[in-house]
Amino acid sequence: MDFFLTLFSKYKCLVYTAFGDEQYLQIAHKLSACGVPFRTRSHLDANRFLSDSAGVFPREDRIQYDIYVKKADEARAYQAIHKT
Repeated sequence: MDFFLTLFSKYKCLVYTAFGDEQYLQIAHKLSACGVPFRTRSHLDANRFLSDSAGVFPREDRIQYDIYVKKADEARAYQAIHKT
């Protein structure tokens, strides 16, 4: 299924990978504030899930968010993300 989503999506440029809700929300806010449309694909990291029982990783950092933009918006997205 991921293959077809990637193949037919207009959002193909991976501009950021966030770990955890807080980091994702910060980047999503920056992109939205600058008017850059984006799509997100989330993944549960099994290694982090297994390691969590030992207390190695905080619970909220289990999810990986990949943030994609259109090729035409790639430069604007990087500018928005790295703007202080």
